[in-house]
Amino acid sequence: MKTNTVIIIPVSILFFLSHFISAQNVGIGTITPVEKLDVDGNVKADTLKPNALQLLPNAGTGKILTSDVTGNASWESLILAPPANPGGNVGYGVWGDCGTNGNIAAYQPMADTAANEADTYGGTVSISGNFAIVGSNTDDETFQNQGSVTFYQFNGSTWQLLEKLTDPDAGANDVFGTSVSISGAYAIVGAPFDSDIFSQQGSASIYQFNGSNWQLMQKITDPDGQTGYQFGFSVSISGDYAIIGAPMQMMEGHFLQGSASIYYYDGSTWTLMDKVTNPSGAAADNFGYAVAISNGYAIIGAINDDESHENQGSASIFQFNGSNWVLMNKVLDATSGFNDNFGYSVSISGQYAIVGSIYDDINYSNQGSASIYHYNGTNWVMMQKISELVGGDEDNFGTCVALCGPYALVGSARDDVGTNNSQGSASLFQRIGSCWQQMQLITDPAGVSPDLFGTSCALDCTTKRFLIGARGFQNSRGKVVFGKIN
Repeated sequence: MKTNTVIIIPVSILFFLSHFISAQNVGIGTITPVEKLDVDGNVKADTLKPNALQLLPNAGTGKILTSDVTGNASWESLILAPPANPGGNVGYGVWGDCGTNGNIAAYQPMADTAANEADTYGGTVSISGNFAIVGSNTDDETFQNQGSVTFYQFNGSTWQLLEKLTDPDAGANDVFGTSVSISGAYAIVGAPFDSDIFSQQGSASIYQFNGSNWQLMQKITDPDGQTGYQFGFSVSISGDYAIIGAPMQMMEGHFLQGSASIYYYDGSTWTLMDKVTNPSGAAADNFGYAVAISNGYAIIGAINDDESHENQGSASIFQFNGSNWVLMNKVLDATSGFNDNFGYSVSISGQYAIVGSIYDDINYSNQGSASIYHYNGTNWVMMQKISELVGGDEDNFGTCVALCGPYALVGSARDDVGTNNSQGSASLFQRIGSCWQQMQLITDPAGVSPDLFGTSCALDCTTKRFLIGARGFQNSRGKVVFGKIN
């Protein structure tokens, strides 16, 4: 049987040996020590004095030990990205390079290299499979604030610019690209200030990918449109169905009550199926401020609906019954208050829906929240109200929402990151059982103030890739960041 033998060497002898062995270097397990104390093997210590053992020369108070993807380690501040890794996330190194940030990967920022100040590229985004679309609604292409959209395609390793498009009938202040949505080979773009017939009547343009390029299929205007209705303020497309919001439309004699129009592609033309509104609507509800459509369901936000409180907001969920779109439920946040603007952002996927309320005072003024609903076979019922784990004043959590399968992505465009005011962030949630849990707080590793990262966001169910817009980047030139859920 083996036994461990403990040999106690007096300090005086060890000191003598240190001067005798290899020119003042001491080796344990090696006969060629290269440091004052060179140990070939593991070191065990019952206690450790930090000041006596400094692993790296840049260690210091308030720092954590992190590593990059090559295995190089360094001490870094909790609020700074590693200087050797400009692509690192705040406090965590690069996306996916350590356990605390291992839920996301494939960081890829993109910007319009020809953008000017105040173009607001990234103000709206959408993603579907290997295609993505980005809106820049104040881009001065030929006319001031004409607007544009940019299409990207994923080539198997990175996202590549495919083409940049504008409305061929564009004019000044059309703000083409205020809303965008993409589904498979179809994309829709809203231009709510388009004044082809009436001032700010609005329009929406639908494009189709022909294998090489995105071509205009049809430009749609509301046959009932009038001055200031802003048709195209919000859009969503899913397969052969599209929905277009006009939140400023007069309905039933009520100014600014708002509406949403649902279209169907019959193989040759996109035709109007239904125009829906809040059956209990009133003036200035702004029904249609946000819209989403998916698999026979549509959800529409009315941010200024006065239910129990002024400008509390609501969202209405409709279902296609084979002939018409009928109201299923009007959902509210039972705890909301004045000016919460519940319905500012909406998304729907299968039997789940999410609604953003950017001015909800959770723990702080205008911190924001998002409410997730589930269809139980009879009604849409509240599952959970979510907000930031660490919130603050004016974060505007719920600026954008995206729901896809078991994942939800919520933007906080004015979240202060470190010392950067309104840098912005996005929170990624996952449905586990009957609960939604935050799995990742996402910030732009290269973010600064005021990028407004989280202005827009999108998720794709199949690829698990996401896209987040930062319209405030570089004096509102704007940019977007692509990523992937691991």
